[in-house]
Amino acid sequence: MKGYAFAVMLLCLPLAAATAQGGELLPRWAANIARKQQVIMQGVPRPYNSLRDTSPDTSVKLRRGAYVFETHCSSCHGWNGQGSGPGAFGLVPAPADLEWLTGTPKTKADPYVYWAIAEGGDQFQSDMPAFKNTLQRKDIWSVVAYIRAGLPRRMPSEAAQ
Repeated sequence: MKGYAFAVMLLCLPLAAATAQGGELLPRWAANIARKQQVIMQGVPRPYNSLRDTSPDTSVKLRRGAYVFETHCSSCHGWNGQGSGPGAFGLVPAPADLEWLTGTPKTKADPYVYWAIAEGGDQFQSDMPAFKNTLQRKDIWSVVAYIRAGLPRRMPSEAAQ
């Protein structure tokens, strides 16, 4: 019971902070909290909960992820994933900030991010489109890897040069 109370309190803190910051941030927080609450309380839905990307995160895969992200995601999420793309301003709730996913362990992030991309945000009253019928599995996995890599504008090997 203590764990449940702690989880509920943890979910309420961002909502309280968003409310204190003003009404314009509330829609983004509300949609993000609803998705995260489902994951905390029920886990990632089947069949997504056991999905794992078994292919290595190569430079080719990350370049593909960058291309797919730029083509399908950056107009709303922005090139840096902060939810501030040019198409974001008319959306309620605003697109999610994806930066927090860069530090999430692969085993936890993979099913969550794949599910979010595949199913979109319709069940959370979000305009995020579902891509399960638009993108191939390998393209979704490349975007997942690109997000986990920190949404790099350049490949890690090129950044060192």
